[in-house]
Amino acid sequence: MTITLNEEQARLLSEVVKTGAASPTEDAGYRAVRALHSSATSSRPVYTQVDNLADLFAKSPFRGLDIEFERDQDTGRDIAL
Repeated sequence: MTITLNEEQARLLSEVVKTGAASPTEDAGYRAVRALHSSATSSRPVYTQVDNLADLFAKSPFRGLDIEFERDQDTGRDIAL
């Protein structure tokens, strides 16, 4: 199968590869197709399709993108006693 990209699509794909979010170009294309497939096969939001947090992460459209989430350590709050 041959897929032809318009100029904007080619530019966006090139930017994704240059930033290192995906490499090589085939990987970025695969991820895009997988995301499209995931959104097309599901008519309901992901959070309504799961019963627990583990399933939510397993069915997330961001699964496999190696995104690292961080948050600051909770330092608590001052209260007057």
